[in-house]
Amino acid sequence: MRFRVSLRGINVCVALAASVALVGCGAGVVPVPSSPTTGTPSSPTTGTPTSPSTGTPTTPSTGGAGTGSGKSGTVYGGQTPLSGANVFLYAVGTSGYGSGATSLLNGAGAVTTDSKGAFNIAGAYTCPSSSTQVYAVAVGGDAGGGANSSTVLMSALGSCGNLGAAQVVLNEVTTVASAYALAQFMTPGNTVVGTSSANVSGLTNAFRTVTNLYDSETGQTRTKTPAGNGTVPTTTINALANLLAACVDTAGGSAACSKLFQVTTVGGTAPRDTLAAILNAARNPGINLGSLTLSGPYSPALAGAPNDWTLSVEYTGGGLNQGQLIAVDGSGNVWVPNATDPGTLSEFSTVGETLSGNSGFSGGGLSCPQAVAVDLLGNVWAANWCNNTLSKHNSGGTALSGAGFASNGTQEPSALAIDGNGNVFTANAKNDTVTKFNASGSAVAQFQQGGLDFPYAVAVDSSQNVWIANSGDTNSVSKFSNTGTAASQTGFTGGGMKAAVGVAIDANGNAWVANFDDAVVSKIDSSGAPLSGAGYAVPADVAWIAVDGNNTIWTANTDGSISHLANTGAAISPATGYISNGATGAVGLAVDGSGNVWTTDNSVNSLFEYIGAATPVAVPMQAAVKNNMLGKRP
Repeated sequence: MRFRVSLRGINVCVALAASVALVGCGAGVVPVPSSPTTGTPSSPTTGTPTSPSTGTPTTPSTGGAGTGSGKSGTVYGGQTPLSGANVFLYAVGTSGYGSGATSLLNGAGAVTTDSKGAFNIAGAYTCPSSSTQVYAVAVGGDAGGGANSSTVLMSALGSCGNLGAAQVVLNEVTTVASAYALAQFMTPGNTVVGTSSANVSGLTNAFRTVTNLYDSETGQTRTKTPAGNGTVPTTTINALANLLAACVDTAGGSAACSKLFQVTTVGGTAPRDTLAAILNAARNPGINLGSLTLSGPYSPALAGAPNDWTLSVEYTGGGLNQGQLIAVDGSGNVWVPNATDPGTLSEFSTVGETLSGNSGFSGGGLSCPQAVAVDLLGNVWAANWCNNTLSKHNSGGTALSGAGFASNGTQEPSALAIDGNGNVFTANAKNDTVTKFNASGSAVAQFQQGGLDFPYAVAVDSSQNVWIANSGDTNSVSKFSNTGTAASQTGFTGGGMKAAVGVAIDANGNAWVANFDDAVVSKIDSSGAPLSGAGYAVPADVAWIAVDGNNTIWTANTDGSISHLANTGAAISPATGYISNGATGAVGLAVDGSGNVWTTDNSVNSLFEYIGAATPVAVPMQAAVKNNMLGKRP
């Protein structure tokens, strides 16, 4: 008799033989301020931002949504008005990441804050289009300690057509939140926000994420997201804001600024302004900021340095109940299979709003669903462990699969993946097979042998080959052609594989493997040769693995942490990984088009979002498989 720990979740399951498992096992059941300008911007008086592209703010785009309405606001350093600061308004670029932004303000391109930190840009800008994302940047100014050209503050404002007449605040909180959410669309050292033409939705969703973190009219950190179901890392945001305020509230060249820039130096290059400093922290959250004072004008703040400087939001609701392997759809919404019987699907918007009601979507044969995958039409497929079927729901949650798509060979499907043509592959744990379904839900092939041994995860590479992680005693990975020809009769071993439960493919065609019985990940090349020695270390046993758009590796670890590795296997995250408050045991993990990392935790029935931590990917996964975009930024 062999005792087997549930690979996804917290229960213990007993296997009487290699082909026998209890129903639900693995299911997780597991200097002189001027007056603000009105109508015509005043000339800048202190400091200029790094230009969007050429050293001089470009001419505003025209022909869009008409002249801007009465937008006004205030710039603060801490709780003190920042006088004499130059305020710029930019439209994001869509010609490449971190490039192409344009200045929207007419005339000199900036307005200057008065003695109360106030500014007004009424009638001074034209929206390129109502949906263009815009942001404000304040440069220089005096918060009472003297003029400081190292002050650069930012606020992501959202769609140009929605700016309206509401007041806006720029301060250190808005800067921290904007920098983290937009980190993957910026480059430290300039004020440019931009994306590729293929990922405008990813950038738009990143702007939406900012609204979860602070109130744009007050500049105060939120404690809950606007939808009410997300817990914001208020004390961490405030602590980071205090680090910036220590510099902003002093004169340029102060010891506080010098220390901030020294501590946030990355790659030997020190930042020269506060926005660049916080961008370095956002893009390198394992950075050590412990020598800086975390208290200051924003409270409550952390009392001491945390494990890491990621910003993570914890979401609840939507029917979450033992959430398993997740997927992101083409709109950036996150889908979670809840491994109950009958099962449900939870859907969350890009900002964590529940889109699946209080109980989740049901029907379609859902029964202990272990994993979901989304196709290019927005349909959501689920692998049902308890009744040996596949479910299919449309993007609105309506079941399309009756009592579930079934075949004689589909036995305890534990995971699934979709190829470029829309075929769906299931890893069948009970009978050591893989079933191929077409896009209509009909089984068209059954893969056998090839080293299959309690197959627990499946992935498709850009050549449409099918890779399977085998969690049985052989500690192996199998590879098949799309039509079922095995690349090896015994599977590929080595590289530290031990109870392989996850597999992901990088841009080079290498397979990365999550090992549930050892705190390492493995790497093998496209021919099956191991590349990782005894495995690359992570903090705990690994439940899942993914590759981001920079071809780097992310793992969901059973102690609740997530890890980030370079493609060489070198650790990017700390030895302890990154970990969110409240996380107890990560199960599934997915990266979205904004660079957010999402994880499930079925011990607390929560969904966690690590904001802007990864490089954006093409979504849904089928798009990356079809268009040779695995491990590449869209």
